[in-house]
This record gives sequence, C-alpha cells and structure tokens, in this order.
Amino acid sequence: MNLNALVFSNNPRYRIARHVLFWSTWILYDTIFVSLSWSKYPFSKVFFPSLLVEIFSFPIDIIFCYLIIYFLIPRYLYRGKYVNMILLWLLFSFCYIVCFRLYTTHINPIIYSAYGMPYRMHSASFIWDFFDLFSQINMEGSLAAAIKLGKMWYIKLQELDLMKKEKIKSESEAEDGKIQPVFLVSALDRLEILAEKKPEIIPALLQKIKNLMKYVIYDYNQPKVPLKREMELLKEYIELEKADVSKCITISVKLPENVSDEKISPFIILPLVENSFRQLSLIDMPQKFMKLEGKLYAGNFAMSIAWSKPVDTSTLHNGSNSSLGTINKRLSLLYPQSHKIKIVIKPDEFVVNLKIDLDGAIN
Repeated sequence: MNLNALVFSNNPRYRIARHVLFWSTWILYDTIFVSLSWSKYPFSKVFFPSLLVEIFSFPIDIIFCYLIIYFLIPRYLYRGKYVNMILLWLLFSFCYIVCFRLYTTHINPIIYSAYGMPYRMHSASFIWDFFDLFSQINMEGSLAAAIKLGKMWYIKLQELDLMKKEKIKSESEAEDGKIQPVFLVSALDRLEILAEKKPEIIPALLQKIKNLMKYVIYDYNQPKVPLKREMELLKEYIELEKADVSKCITISVKLPENVSDEKISPFIILPLVENSFRQLSLIDMPQKFMKLEGKLYAGNFAMSIAWSKPVDTSTLHNGSNSSLGTINKRLSLLYPQSHKIKIVIKPDEFVVNLKIDLDGAIN
C-alpha cells in the first residue's frame, strides 16, 4: 500500500484503512497500559478483559475525537474563533467524562467479574478521577488534532514550495521577456484601453476586478471555499474577458446553478479557465471560440473547457504548458487520487476535462 496515499488520500479504501490503523493502535496501547496497572494479576489474565473494556468504550472516544477534528477545527480554528473553540472543547471534555464515568460504573464491573477479577470502581477523590479522565481524553483528542493539523501543515508547505518554484521560474522567464502577465494585471491593462472607448462600463469592471483581488488575497489560504462563491467569481472573470471586444471571441458558458452547500479548495478552477483564455490569446485566428461547461453530480464537480485552434497545429503553446502542470500538482496535493485532468487535442479545438471528487479533499 502506498504510504503517501494511506496518509493523505480520501479514497474510501485508504481513508478507512488509516482510521482503522489509528484506532487499532490506540486501543492496543491503552489495553497494554491498563493491563500493566493490574499488578496483582498476570498480564496474560488481564489483557483480554482490558481489551474488551477498551473496545466497548471505543464509541465514546471516537465521537469525542471526531467532534474535534471534523467540527471544532474546521468551524472555529480555521476561522480564528479560538475562544469559542476552547470553550466547546472543554464542554465536550466534560460530556465525555460524564459518559465515561457512567460506562465504568455499569459496564466495567460486569466485564472484569466475568473473568474473576474484582473491579475498583473509582478513587476516593472525585477531583482526582475528574482530572485523570480529563487528561486521558485530551491526550487522545490532542493527538488526533495534531495529526490533522500536521497533515494540513504539510500540504500547505508543499503548496508554498510549489509556488516558490513557480515564482522563481516565472521571474526567470520574465527576464527573457517570455512570461505573460497574470490575469489581474492583464485586466487592469485592458481597462486603460476600454476607458477611452467605453468609459461607461469601467465602474462595473472595476468592481469585478476588486472582487477577484479580494478572492486571491483573502480566500487563497482557506482550506475550502463555497463552490457557489467560486462559480460567481468565475462568471465575473469571464465577464472581464468578454469586455475585451478586440479579441473577437465567441464565449459559451454553462455552469451549475444549484450547488447547495458544496465546497472546493480555492484557486483551482479560476486559474484553469484563465490559462485557457491565455492559450487562446496566443493563437492567431480571425474568429475564435471558447466553450465552458460545468456539472455537479453525486459529490463530483466536472468541467470541460474547449477553445478553438488552427487545424494545422497539434500542441499547446509552451510545450506541455507549465500552468496546467502547476494546477495538476496542486490537485495532486489537495485531492490525492480524487481528481482527473485530461487534455484532448482535436483537429479544430483543444479540450481540457477536469473531474474532482469534492469529498476527496485532504482533511
């Protein structure tokens, strides 16, 4: 089994495997720890009833840990609501202690007595019991949180490294006069030209550029953004492209309207579309077209982008196209084994097909 896929992939097979591995390891560790605390009995006699105790208490542990990593961290830590997160963490800890004390009071004595072993209910001090359970469950919860945050840190580190390499490469190309400006810079340049020809449309275009800049600056560091937001900004970007009448491009767009509560990692779809427009701008044809279609089905987002090309050309500009390579690398980091990107070259058009399992993001 591939170690990287086991750790990062959200393919059900790998995801279930890593969760089973984590909880099996934890149960074994706790069982050995509890068994060794029974100093008056042989380890072999204590091990099996202790294992049963850990297995039966397992649902309480898993609920506590998953509330932390799938509820508190995404909804509060990522959004900077630290006080709310700490208070809720303490509340969940208290609820766990109550549930676990009920479990040890009513279930543990039955299991141990079945193996001829007396079970000491609790220590004489309730405060000692409280803090003992509090430290145990929070060690477990902190370990689960550390694993999740460690994974996200590693992914962001890889993204940052990728961006640095692309930045160095872009700067090198810029020195040789080969690089194309980013789409926001291009849009601002076009505004200068349009200001003379169509001054009445400038305020609306400026608002669209402002929205795109806010998205690039503030939303890029978010693990996920609403797919609805991504679609709205994509439409605004396409409107900016349409405003440049000098391009003589026929643009057809069909995007899903009802995206409900689906979310996606930011800055994947927009750069893909921007790259397609940039590729099209490098082609010398009197009439050009761009067809963009997106679909949402069963938790998957699929997009097809097609643009015209002369019949006598057979490759994308700039060889394999570094932008597509960068996008594919980011997809591999954020949606390991949960995405597919394919380039199809037809006689009169290029086609890029993208499919993402939205539930397959690193989490």
